[in-house]
Amino acid sequence: MDSPTTDVTPKASISRVTSKEVAVAAGVHQSTVSRALRGDPGVADSTRSMIKELAQALGYVPNRSARTLREQGSRVVGVMVDNLDNPFYHLLLAHIHRGVSEAGYSTVLLVDPLHRRADFSRLERLLDSSLDGLVVSTAALDSDTPSRLVQQGIPIVLAVRSVPGLDVDIVEPDNMAAGREAARHLSELGHESIAVIMGPAVVSTSAERLRGVLDVAGDAIAPENIVHGQYSHDSGQSLLQRVMQRKDPPTAIIAGNDIIAIGVLDSARRAGIRVPEDLSIIGFDDIPMSSWHSFRLTTVHQDVQGMAIQAARCLIESIQNPDHRPAHYRYPASLTVRGTTAPPSAAQPPR
Repeated sequence: MDSPTTDVTPKASISRVTSKEVAVAAGVHQSTVSRALRGDPGVADSTRSMIKELAQALGYVPNRSARTLREQGSRVVGVMVDNLDNPFYHLLLAHIHRGVSEAGYSTVLLVDPLHRRADFSRLERLLDSSLDGLVVSTAALDSDTPSRLVQQGIPIVLAVRSVPGLDVDIVEPDNMAAGREAARHLSELGHESIAVIMGPAVVSTSAERLRGVLDVAGDAIAPENIVHGQYSHDSGQSLLQRVMQRKDPPTAIIAGNDIIAIGVLDSARRAGIRVPEDLSIIGFDDIPMSSWHSFRLTTVHQDVQGMAIQAARCLIESIQNPDHRPAHYRYPASLTVRGTTAPPSAAQPPR
């Protein structure tokens, strides 16, 4: 496994509403707030209802870390993934499961496609009753779910994707370096017209990989040849058709991940475009199927195992140690050259 770079610079914390603030707003003693939220029958129904409404309005919940230590926790953690169509998440989940199992914890899988405003109340109930913490690999840059989890004191780790400004552990690839690796490879082969087919613009993997690509090969990429879709096979197929219909189609494609790249490859073959003679294709992640003979995909390798194990360690540490100091781990990327990249042909691909 590759060694990550680690940033332990303290992050700006999101302020958490305290029971004392709820008590001041309600005009009662702090102990009354605690008793009311526990459902103590000694607190009048009207007072209990008023306190619960104020607590909800202010965004207060009992401190998760303190409660976990007090109750010894469930010893069950959640792993939130985007979808199960992408084999990348199968690997991530398997390695996280192994890491938490070695620490004596069980794993629950939560599948959460990119819904930036998901039903948080259902997730909150699940965490409150069943889970000690959560590995989140689905965060969007404008998602409010990670910050709300932090506000409520629930131990979380952001894996694969990051969100700025949160005081939590982040474990991810060095996506900008990965983007530079992909662009540098195509530039060294001589490609001067490159298209980029990325995943959603609102996730860190897309944004940072694109920045790395543009750092190296910005002059070879026309603005109209930067397109975004989903991290899916279908997205790769449809978006390739769009960019290849332009007056001057590109000679190379940088795809946001291997699943997009395989969709691009399938679409090119159906259109009679020879890969790599007429069109070079490169992806990210180096999932096992990218090495299959049918694909032989050139890709940028990510250390999925290393990231998953580190995410598991960070989560267990944050659950067990209230004084845990979060850090940002970035895992290096490396180019894996196979059969889908070559110098550009003098002939334009057929349309």
